[in-house]
Amino acid sequence: MTKSQEKSINSIKLLLAADKVRIKKRANGSIQHDYLVPGGYYEEQWDWDAFFMGVGLTAEIPSEAIYLKNWALNYIKASNEEGFAPGCVTPKGEEQGHRWFLMKPFLAQGISIASKNLNEFEWIKPFWNKIKKMVMYREKHRFSKKYGLVILKNSMETGADDNVASLNFADDTVISADMNTYTYREYKAMAILAKKLNKNKDHEIFSSKAKSIKANMNKYMWDKNDKIYYNIDISNGEKIKRITFSSFVPLWEVIPTQKNGEDSIKKYILDPKHLFSKYGIRTLSKSDPEYNNVNRIKPYSNWQGPIWPIANYIYLHALLKYGFKKQAEDISIKIMNIVAADFKMNGGIHENYDAETGNPLAAPNFVSWNLLVGNMLSEVLNDTNPFEIK
Repeated sequence: MTKSQEKSINSIKLLLAADKVRIKKRANGSIQHDYLVPGGYYEEQWDWDAFFMGVGLTAEIPSEAIYLKNWALNYIKASNEEGFAPGCVTPKGEEQGHRWFLMKPFLAQGISIASKNLNEFEWIKPFWNKIKKMVMYREKHRFSKKYGLVILKNSMETGADDNVASLNFADDTVISADMNTYTYREYKAMAILAKKLNKNKDHEIFSSKAKSIKANMNKYMWDKNDKIYYNIDISNGEKIKRITFSSFVPLWEVIPTQKNGEDSIKKYILDPKHLFSKYGIRTLSKSDPEYNNVNRIKPYSNWQGPIWPIANYIYLHALLKYGFKKQAEDISIKIMNIVAADFKMNGGIHENYDAETGNPLAAPNFVSWNLLVGNMLSEVLNDTNPFEIK
């Protein structure tokens, strides 16, 4: 690491330091364990936000994994007998505005990463059967036997709110590449946890489920001609041929072969006609008719073009997995630069940025998974990945 690189890392971490205090909350009401929130004025614990924030904190200080453990315990408490857990929990109980809003498949991953960093696995044992129900809920209630893959309720369920490859389709009709990647990671994590707890049968079951998800994604979602994963509309069996963020989440977890991953990156991620921008990597191809950089949060946050730090974090690790280290370093510097400029101009971070100008767009002083920006360059240079499931 050069002195210049070290200076850049220290500078961005210093800018983000105050925000790390703002995301921490004491146990409150139905939320019985200290937890993380997306910004100081929130009282709710959200699945997507707190998972990524928790891993980001843990990557710097392993003992901070207590927040990932607490995150998991708060969801375990909130789950019902069938294993349903809401995506958001509040001090007053389940968030009422989105009662259908099933927790994203991050539970086992969070538990695995927390336990590894805390060097503590025994705490899981009393909750094991409940955790299994929670992890299996989506497969039991939202699963296509024909494809052997899980189905989205709607576009909001993956975190990429208005992804054109899942938006404006009927509920329960889209098989998405990002959701199935997260599910694959869940099964991998469950297999690892089962092995740690000497539950050999469960280890075999979840190892098999993980292999099946991966195989079926490559069988049904990978387009060998276009070199990309497409979502599937199960109402007609057709691939949804849109070049969007969700198509590349599988590369984060090395689901395609080395050759296929390289081809996909070269054809789309590194091509300015599609995702590559002067300021980072877009969330939708510039060639898509719906590509835009509108400052929009309601009714959906805009994933139709803008640069999202969390998306670029995932893209970055996909680049690293397939040998594009120089490009990954370039992306980390670009994202650090637009965030640093945002701090200088506005005193904080935004949720996303205009892919054509680098200017901040939605949600000023947004604090959540964008804290991962502070880790990006050091993870590239040190070849580390705090989200690794192994």
